Amino acid sequence: MNGDKHYLPFPTQAHLEGVEYNGAVLCAAGHADHGDCHSCPFLVAFVFNQQSDFNTSACVYSSETSVWGEIHSIEIPDVSVTWAPTPLIGNTLYWILDTSGGTIENECWIVEFDLDAHNLDLTGEIPYYVLDKYNRQIVLMPADDGRLGFAGVDTFSLHLWSSIACVDGMVTWAHCRVIDLENFLAPEAVAACRYVPDAVGYAEDANVIFIRVDPNIYMIHLNTMQIEEVSEKGAYWFVFPCTSFYTPGITTGGGDDQAEPLNDC
Repeated sequence: MNGDKHYLPFPTQAHLEGVEYNGAVLCAAGHADHGDCHSCPFLVAFVFNQQSDFNTSACVYSSETSVWGEIHSIEIPDVSVTWAPTPLIGNTLYWILDTSGGTIENECWIVEFDLDAHNLDLTGEIPYYVLDKYNRQIVLMPADDGRLGFAGVDTFSLHLWSSIACVDGMVTWAHCRVIDLENFLAPEAVAACRYVPDAVGYAEDANVIFIRVDPNIYMIHLNTMQIEEVSEKGAYWFVFPCTSFYTPGITTGGGDDQAEPLNDC
């Protein structure tokens, strides 16, 4: 982040009432192609749906053309786009669609958007009995094998899941790792926890997952299993890590405050 601000118009269809949305900002050509990443063209991927419509839609804004591209839609009834962080795996973005308020009780769906083909498609579902185990709070992330995965916390156990492709093109899920957080957290942090711990964010470049052990947020480095407490306390539903072009840092979903440094862009 370098402090520049860019104001974008909403896509035309997203101006309607009752629209729920999420998005992601990406370097247009990838970090490896730009020595000064802050000056490179960028893309904004935007996903949205309406409460009165069965369509979930996505489109991409390009800073090079200053316009939104074609809107791509799929029909999924009774879902809403969640605010959960958006992982980029390969050249595909993934979003969670919640069905807890619709007629499809308790499960959630995952949609993917291929940035090369500009194709929006349904990837799979996470069953209600898995979501309930994690208080319906999960974070999508890459699995160790590079496929789509997700993380959730059951009491003080961090569970990492990996997707398995099925013949119909959808995915199912398999446990790939269980981490006992009580082995890494200070006893006083466990004792002071006021609510059930949750997974709240993931930093792709650093392979760091963020866990809320109320009232604290912790970063767990999955490669080394080092754990760090984030300095800013607060009631955060999600954490959106970002790397700085000048001063390393992250921002949280609860405001503009900066937390402990992560790494450079």
